[in-house]
Amino acid sequence: MLTVLLKKQWLEMTAFLRRSSATGKARTGWKAAGFLVLAVCVVLLVMGSVGLLAGLLCQPLSEAGLDWLYFAIMAVPALLVGVMGGGFAAYGTLYCARDNEQLLALPIPPGLILGVRMGSVWLLGTGYLAVILLPAYVVYFVLGAHPAGAALAMLPVTALLGCLSLAGSCLVGWLAAAAGSRVTRYKAVLSLVYAVLILVFAFGANFLVRSGLIWLLTHLDEASAGLRADAQAVYLLGRASLGDLPALGILAAVSLGAAAAVWLVLRRSYLRIMTTRRGAARAVYKEKPLRVHSPRAALLGRELRRLAGCTSYMVNGMLGTILLVAAAVGGIWKADLLRTGLLLLPGLAPLGPALVCVSVCSVASMNLLTPPSVSLEGGTLWLIRSLPVSAWQILRAKLDLHLALTLPPAALAAVCLLWAVGSGPADALLTLAAVCLYTLLTGALGLALGVRLPNLHWTNETAAVKQGAAPVLALFANWAILALLAGLWWVIRVPLGALGGMAVCCAVLAAGCAGVLAWLRRGGARLLERL
Repeated sequence: MLTVLLKKQWLEMTAFLRRSSATGKARTGWKAAGFLVLAVCVVLLVMGSVGLLAGLLCQPLSEAGLDWLYFAIMAVPALLVGVMGGGFAAYGTLYCARDNEQLLALPIPPGLILGVRMGSVWLLGTGYLAVILLPAYVVYFVLGAHPAGAALAMLPVTALLGCLSLAGSCLVGWLAAAAGSRVTRYKAVLSLVYAVLILVFAFGANFLVRSGLIWLLTHLDEASAGLRADAQAVYLLGRASLGDLPALGILAAVSLGAAAAVWLVLRRSYLRIMTTRRGAARAVYKEKPLRVHSPRAALLGRELRRLAGCTSYMVNGMLGTILLVAAAVGGIWKADLLRTGLLLLPGLAPLGPALVCVSVCSVASMNLLTPPSVSLEGGTLWLIRSLPVSAWQILRAKLDLHLALTLPPAALAAVCLLWAVGSGPADALLTLAAVCLYTLLTGALGLALGVRLPNLHWTNETAAVKQGAAPVLALFANWAILALLAGLWWVIRVPLGALGGMAVCCAVLAAGCAGVLAWLRRGGARLLERL
């Protein structure tokens, strides 16, 4: 029975290599090999990036006799990555698994199921942290002072840190499951907020890492003495990574003890966890007065409800909206800095409105609401086609969603940034017109691609949002249009001036909007009717 469970768990972990989430069909032959090669290339790219950072730190720290500090600096982020990656795995594997009923129908003890599932979480968490830790060891073998001891400690330390990340992953997954069962209604909104926080954390961490490394390399003695005195756990982790036996024994005791404690705690209540349906909505009838809406308003409300009910759609479709609002706030907050920067750089002061236009349009192009909107209808497309509305009204509602969520924040960001750079009235009006027309064009073009290249046979909504041809082509088309317009303005501004160049760009955008909208009204509507 244990062999069957291990095989089942392994097949579940590697299902993404053998089956496409976009169509649900199995990958065979060159498709499976190509996907595997792509996955390996991504892992090698990440490991190479870590190796470059490790190469900058290893030699100066090793020459200063601070080999343990080098491994501490590399092992702590590796452990955090393992906990974060394993936490997602623990959430879906331990607490929100979809095959609990099938497994409980078999004569398998819940403790055995828990052990096998925790083994898969350990394997995934160890894989995540190994992507960070193994390049650090490889660099140390080349540049370090004691490669023999580190070589003996590499595998034990990786496995033990995997046990420690397993304990943290189980805790993170439990917190996510407990929170998810209470915020089911606002799950998509919270996911968008979470994505924004991740971006803020990434930018902040990038700044802190750069400044921290500069300080570390200039204050080696002070940093090592402070960590050794005040952070004994970090010091022991660095010593264990070098092969120090007492430190390795302490790491083994802590890691194995934490993993065993988590298993014992979960084992006592895992049957209840497996039989509890988290986040199940209760059907409660509430009598409400019937509100009559126009067809356009009713269809727009339907699109908004779909957006609010799909986490991946909201995160990928509204990230630009959040960034535009942040740009507006940042423009007001740092207005003096923006004005000073334009004045200090020669020749940039007259280009302020154009730079604002390009910046706002580049962020607005990240809102990909229309490209996957047709694909998200999936097998329920017949429901909306059965309503007494035309195909053009259906398409227009999807475009209205894009305009409602992208145009106001884009206009707000443009106004705030134009005020910050001190633009004149004519420049401001033309810039706002260009931003509005670009937003309309990108939304209409994305909808045209969505009608032309729909994916109605997905098995997961995320596949329709991220993995379809329409969203990818729409993103690159948005960037290409912006680059072409910027180049056109740069060429025309010499004979016609900055205002004349902006006016020509607005005319080109208006012509593009008219052409794409005319095609959607006729050809796009006919394509939707034939789906």
